[in-house]
Amino acid sequence: MMTEQNNSAMAPWSEDELRAKVGQLFIVGFHGHIASEDIRTLITIHKVGAVILFLRNVSTATQLTELTTSLQEIAAASGHEQGLFIAIDQENGLVTRIKPPVAAQLPGSMALGATGDASNAFKIASATAETLKAFGINMNYAPIADVNSEPKNPVIGVRSPSDDPETVGRFVSAQVKGLSEGGILPCVKHFPGHGDTAVDSHFGLPVIAKSKAELDACELVPFRRAVVEGVESVMTAHIAMPGIGDPSLGEDHPSKKVPASLNSDAIKILRDEMKFDGMIVSDCLEMDGVRATFGTEKGAVMALKAGTDCAMICHTMSTQVGAIEQVVQAVKSGELSQEAIRLSVNRVRNLKVKYGIRAPLVAQEMWRIRDTNSRNTRQAGLAADIYAKSTTVVRSEPGSIPISSHTMNTKLVFVSPGKTPVGGGAVESGEEKTREPYTPASYIDLIQVHNPGAIDVRFHDGFKLSREEEKHIADSDVIIFATRNASLSPYQKDLGLSLGKKYGNKLIVVATCDPYDFLEEKAEIKNYITIYEPTIPAFKAAVDIIFGIAKSRGSLPVGTPPVKHAIRGLTTSNEDFEHLLQMWKTIFPKWPIERSRMQKLLRQPSGRHYIHEKGFCLSFLTDGPHGKIAAVGVLSEYRGNGLGTAFMKKAQAELRSMARANGDGELKSLEIGSVFPRFWPQVPIDFPQEFKDFFLHSGFHKSTAPTARDLYRDIRGPVAPLETLERVSKLNLKFSPWSPELYEECMTKQRANFRQIGWVNAYETLAARNQHHEVMVAFDPDTNAQIGWTLMCSHSVIISDAFAFLPLMPSKEKTGLIACVGVDESARGKGVGLALLVKAMEHMRERGIEGVCIDWVVIRGFYERLGFEVCWEYEGYQW
Repeated sequence: MMTEQNNSAMAPWSEDELRAKVGQLFIVGFHGHIASEDIRTLITIHKVGAVILFLRNVSTATQLTELTTSLQEIAAASGHEQGLFIAIDQENGLVTRIKPPVAAQLPGSMALGATGDASNAFKIASATAETLKAFGINMNYAPIADVNSEPKNPVIGVRSPSDDPETVGRFVSAQVKGLSEGGILPCVKHFPGHGDTAVDSHFGLPVIAKSKAELDACELVPFRRAVVEGVESVMTAHIAMPGIGDPSLGEDHPSKKVPASLNSDAIKILRDEMKFDGMIVSDCLEMDGVRATFGTEKGAVMALKAGTDCAMICHTMSTQVGAIEQVVQAVKSGELSQEAIRLSVNRVRNLKVKYGIRAPLVAQEMWRIRDTNSRNTRQAGLAADIYAKSTTVVRSEPGSIPISSHTMNTKLVFVSPGKTPVGGGAVESGEEKTREPYTPASYIDLIQVHNPGAIDVRFHDGFKLSREEEKHIADSDVIIFATRNASLSPYQKDLGLSLGKKYGNKLIVVATCDPYDFLEEKAEIKNYITIYEPTIPAFKAAVDIIFGIAKSRGSLPVGTPPVKHAIRGLTTSNEDFEHLLQMWKTIFPKWPIERSRMQKLLRQPSGRHYIHEKGFCLSFLTDGPHGKIAAVGVLSEYRGNGLGTAFMKKAQAELRSMARANGDGELKSLEIGSVFPRFWPQVPIDFPQEFKDFFLHSGFHKSTAPTARDLYRDIRGPVAPLETLERVSKLNLKFSPWSPELYEECMTKQRANFRQIGWVNAYETLAARNQHHEVMVAFDPDTNAQIGWTLMCSHSVIISDAFAFLPLMPSKEKTGLIACVGVDESARGKGVGLALLVKAMEHMRERGIEGVCIDWVVIRGFYERLGFEVCWEYEGYQW
């Protein structure tokens, strides 16, 4: 991709120019609450363009503001053309770098997912943007776009909204929108997906042994949607995915063990397949997924060589400088090309321009800092409302939740795990482990608000409960047992199961982080609540439910088996056909298709169609091979249940399988629309926006090409303006309908002049049905050679039968079709095409045709000169 390219295309940079550009491609962290000498050197001498902040860099609101301001001042004073990207991992929830009291605690991704409403994700992202912007931070390494499909995942877990890829896609898109509209550059992570691994890439190299097709169906879904909807930055993951590389290479080939962050095969999925042209950043290269295998400094070169734009190194000054030096030397040696560096620098520069990155924070923005207290109060209120919506009573026995109204007299014991020095997670990026198996000691305070006599019991790994603690538990009326990741912590799990078996309904378990702790143990744990993060506001929401202050409104975003839709192939039975026809009339009432025409359309051998009680999908494989999804329909009352998505996945998989089975290899393209037979060539522009959003959310890009149009003209009068008719009459040309004896010359020239296979097939189809007369041919009168052709089909011709909506034109059954208008290369620019159209329409009028359709027109102005007007207009959606 970007490897060992030819540097001769541009003049070599000077030493200062090279170092200034390379520095812009590094993201560095540092230690302390003020700008250290290390970070000053990195900005001033090494010209780094981005800084990442952690919890270790935050103490107070004033301190944080002064820090970011000073960083920008250092950059400006040292000659940076633009300000710094000052970034942070403010995912919220479990990974929160700016904590109370500096900022309000906001819900993390899985808590948001549990609300079931993506508008909550937008609100929280908007609030996050407001906070970050006030502190001079302009980029957020969030949201998480990983699908948490592995419950034992040690690094993602509740940082993901769900284990369902479509749900993750919805919530990620909402978060991206909230951040970017708030003036903060979002960066979705960890591409191509870190959710299905039981290894933490901070401490090893995870391997996800899935095929590309499996990744397309799960991990890549949220990223594809985010890219389609315009996300501008993506972070890569230190995970090996052998399934994305060359399938001809064995699993032991070295390329199969290279993490995605350093792997051009992974970057190509983003750049080439998803058409992403934004900024790609690596995860921290000091994580063991890279450091222990390739080395951080070499990893930086490998990352840029693979196509990554920016390399992140968060902790060690000597490593940061060493990596910068290795990249500089790689450019000098030609291992990295100047062109690759230039493209990456331009991506960084363009985003800095768009997001107004400048140095330092201007005075008129200082009011945002002074407004910290009121902002925090307002955001805490928003957070409390969403925490209340997310807290989930997974199951409960009648009468157990809420507990007795005589709360003050209830003997209540609160049991929770105390601090133990173990754990893993996102870390070294922020001093606080995401997998610590203990809960905050202050939880008891929230419980004692409602029951002042509640007894607090803290237990620890390797220590049994004391006799006194066991007696308190035995004598209690209610036991509230809080866990944190008990599914990965045997001592918590064992105690919870023991209490459940012994005390039954009087035990209420609150899983304060991963919801998997006792998800399956229904017999032992009767009352089970999940809150998705161990933050104080999240636990308060659970306490409010337990004591009857609020009702549970959340729903589990994980652990629910995906809905199995009873989709099957469409058969030739009358029952299937009638059911599909009736659904078509209901779903597309403005686009009726007569019964006999629909039957002919569905019988095409290239078709693969699917039906369900509540919907259908029509698809075709065309030569190339190219996949076409012609129509997807779901009855309105059944929308939102994933049936449309299931149809799309089924059609894509079958089209790819067909192409391979035919010996054509992989699909060259996949688009919404159809060719022959023809329903809509693309998506009608007047379709409801929700229909178009469905395609976008499914990962289809809206084309930037001009819209296509179906044109129409009434030909009962003159077929063209008088001046056009006069011009045509003066041309030295002959015209006549096609005939069998003209076949060989026609087809030879068609194949030589026109690459569209469908175009050539149209002529062959007419000839096979002995319908040659449905083509008008132009001849050079001097040589009698054929120089131009056009279809001029009547309503009942085989080609017209392949057009679903021709009878919907104003002239109805007396509508003809002009298509595949072509002129031999030797005769172009001489008016042959215009003359062909005139002669074809005159011939069609003589045959009783009253109106003419010209389909799928992209050029503007040519047909309009003959009086054609737009009937329908379409826009492209491509995979």
